[in-house]
Amino acid sequence: MNPLLPYCEALSEDVNQVLEQTAPMKHPLIELIRYSLEEQQEALKKLIPVLTADLEQIPSDDNASHQQSSNSDQHPDQPALSLDQIRPYLSILYQNNEVAEPTMRAWVRAVHWIPSFETEHTEQIRNRYKHMREQLDEIAVNLREIYGQAAIKYVVPTFYLEVSL
Repeated sequence: MNPLLPYCEALSEDVNQVLEQTAPMKHPLIELIRYSLEEQQEALKKLIPVLTADLEQIPSDDNASHQQSSNSDQHPDQPALSLDQIRPYLSILYQNNEVAEPTMRAWVRAVHWIPSFETEHTEQIRNRYKHMREQLDEIAVNLREIYGQAAIKYVVPTFYLEVSL
C-alpha cells in the first residue's frame, strides 16, 4: 500500500467537508479560503488516482513482491512512484494550505468580532484545518522517508517536517 494514500484520502475528506460547510457563507475571507480549498480538491482528485494506480502496479505473485521489496531495500532512492509524478499535486496542497491557514484564523477572528451565522461553524472548521495540517505533516514525514530530505526540500515547506534551521 502506498503510505501516502490514506493521508491524502483523509485530507480529501476534510477539504470536501469544509467546502460543503462553507458553501452558504459569503464573507470575503471565506471566499479566499474556498478558492484555496477548491485548488486542493482538484489536486487531490488527480493525486489519489496516481497513488491508487501505483498500488495496482505491484505484482501479486509472492516471489515478485519479495523481489520487489528486496530491490527497494537495495535502491531506496528509486521508489516505485517517481516524485516527479506527484510533485505538482503536492506543491498545490502545501502552498494552498500555507495561504489558507492564516486566512482561516483571520476569518475566525472576524466572525467572532462581528457575529453572524458563520460564527457557530468556526470551531468545526478550525478542527478540520487542524486535522488537515496533521495529514500534511504525516505526508511530509512519509515523503522524507521515501524520497529523502534533499529531494523534497522544494516541495514540502520545512515547518511541516519539524526541521530546525
